Amino acid sequence: MRLLAPQSALGFILRLAVWLGFVTLANIAFATFFGGGAYYSLWFYLAHSIVVGGPLITFFFIITMFQLRLQRKLWHLSRMDGLTGLNNRNTFFDLAAKARTMESTGVLMMLDADKFKSINDTYGHQAGDSCLQAIAAKLRENIRQDDVLGRLGGEEFAIYLKDAAPEIAHSIGLRLTQPIKFMTEAHGELTVTLSIGAVMAQPAIPIDTLLGRADAALYYAKQNGRALFVNWTPSLQKKLVMTRA
Repeated sequence: MRLLAPQSALGFILRLAVWLGFVTLANIAFATFFGGGAYYSLWFYLAHSIVVGGPLITFFFIITMFQLRLQRKLWHLSRMDGLTGLNNRNTFFDLAAKARTMESTGVLMMLDADKFKSINDTYGHQAGDSCLQAIAAKLRENIRQDDVLGRLGGEEFAIYLKDAAPEIAHSIGLRLTQPIKFMTEAHGELTVTLSIGAVMAQPAIPIDTLLGRADAALYYAKQNGRALFVNWTPSLQKKLVMTRA
């Protein structure tokens, strides 16, 4: 379908010319074999193709272009988060898995908006939406070009830093724990902070295990004051186990 659908005005003209050429040749062949010996000039067959075939071919191209654009829109909607424009959960993990096959190491970060429920309850869902959009913009500003970013759901986000050293993750994480400003119509400018849990992503460790470790580090950040960047370590896991026991 992509080969048939024009991508530009020039593409439309070229495709129309090619198809009209086919129709003209078909007219000539039909007249030769079934026309009873009647012969007309080439311009007659070309004019006949333009008058009869032109509108039909144009209509075909319009329908094809509409279907292709609809297909692209549906594909985009199936892979992106509608509110923030970030990758949705499934797309994030697909891209992160692909990135892990290309790079030996990386860092998985889970981020959660602090006290987001109180923002929704106090200022309304429109303020909550503005908050999430501001967070998404802040995340985009602070990641590198090849990193993978997504919204996992609700107020939870994730970043996969490709081939990143712990120092890079720590630097990015500290910037992202700073207050993020967002605007509301009824209450003006408000701020929100993020709590972040991170874990080094070694090739042999399954993504589910990494996700659990990053979530544990995020939980620790939440329980120890919020607006913190916490890197997962085995000793941190032991502290959590003892706390929850």
